[in-house]
Amino acid sequence: MVLAPCFASSQNDYHPAAYTYNDGRTAITSNVPLNEINARAYRHFQRIFPAGISNEYWFVSDQGYQVSFLLRGRHFQAYFDKRGGFRYSLQYYAGREIPRVPGDLIRAKYPDYQIDVVTEITDGEKTFHLVKIVNPTHIITLSVVDGKIEVLEELINDTAVAEGSPLAPGTPLVTRQSYP
Repeated sequence: MVLAPCFASSQNDYHPAAYTYNDGRTAITSNVPLNEINARAYRHFQRIFPAGISNEYWFVSDQGYQVSFLLRGRHFQAYFDKRGGFRYSLQYYAGREIPRVPGDLIRAKYPDYQIDVVTEITDGEKTFHLVKIVNPTHIITLSVVDGKIEVLEELINDTAVAEGSPLAPGTPLVTRQSYP
């Protein structure tokens, strides 16, 4: 086991790394020495997320622990409280990978839009999706949970705004609407 202070930075790495552990099978990077990561949080993380994780980065803050990692080609973030209890996780993926039920709901309600990016949020009991949908004139952010769609934000698509238009690119049109 090698624990070495280092500073890792690349264009895809937004956290400066203070410590790295690498045993040949697992590589973990953290902003604090690994013995300062709550053992309960680490055990919960190992139990919740299966093998095959890469680019594991632990970040310790006043609110608890955050782990950023890759799994099956998707970016994840998991959050744990100060005592190591699991709070929730985020999973980011392309719209073509959205699960069938929320995808079908969105396609039925917004047939002229393409599902662009999905953020899946779960606390271990309930899962909901934040979905960015686009068409040539609009970009809409939706929340999909329990078969209901809520519009969180609607923007004018920059590429479709005519020159001299009173609507500036990125101008919000609608926020916080619910649809049954």
